[in-house]
Amino acid sequence: MRLILLRHGETDWNALDRYQGRTDVDLNAVGERQARSAAAGAVGDLLQDADELVAVSSPLSRAQRTARIVLEAAVGAVDLALDPELMELHGGEWEGLELSAIAERWPAEHEAWRRVPSLDAGPVGGEVLRDGGARVLRAVAAHVPASWTTGAAGGRGAGPAAGPADDPTRTVLVVAHGAVLRSAVGQLLGLEGDRFAALARLENARAAVLEGSFDGGGVHDPAGTARATGDGAWELLGYNV
Repeated sequence: MRLILLRHGETDWNALDRYQGRTDVDLNAVGERQARSAAAGAVGDLLQDADELVAVSSPLSRAQRTARIVLEAAVGAVDLALDPELMELHGGEWEGLELSAIAERWPAEHEAWRRVPSLDAGPVGGEVLRDGGARVLRAVAAHVPASWTTGAAGGRGAGPAAGPADDPTRTVLVVAHGAVLRSAVGQLLGLEGDRFAALARLENARAAVLEGSFDGGGVHDPAGTARATGDGAWELLGYNV
């Protein structure tokens, strides 16, 4: 399957470099234009190429609005699921503060979270990147139809050993937030330490595109554990597209 992880468009808080976290800030005019540009570009092309499409978004306004603009412009009417597990990291004591104030008050924590960054860093009193990305992966895996999993039989145009998980025209669009999506990509690819730090931040209304599958046990496990071991299950096709 193909996985499109799309960050929401710009908000006024993005423009002010203010930590948003779970605060429900809507798109500004620039963000709306960015979402339309995403629909007219590579993301829209991938959505149009999908034979089967699952779309899911964080319920926060900035993500939900981005998702609806992109889907309407690219493919028309598509059901959009809203999942609170796709929301941004809990902001803790940083929620609503400008990053310059955060850097001044918590220099070491800000360095580890923003400049390095580490998967085990996060807002003071909030959620670390590793936990937020894992939460998103569990949620995404739960939205994948059972017929798409590795154990299902008979992918379209597939050879005898292949299944629906090998079919890139089966597409999942996830619209969420920069920190959790970056962490999710890193964990799907098995990136740690300096390799994760080298992964750029996702820009507003830009996407990471991956191809692969969640294992069948991960999708149906009661804990919702996603396959994110970096063992070759996922391939990164594009980043900040």
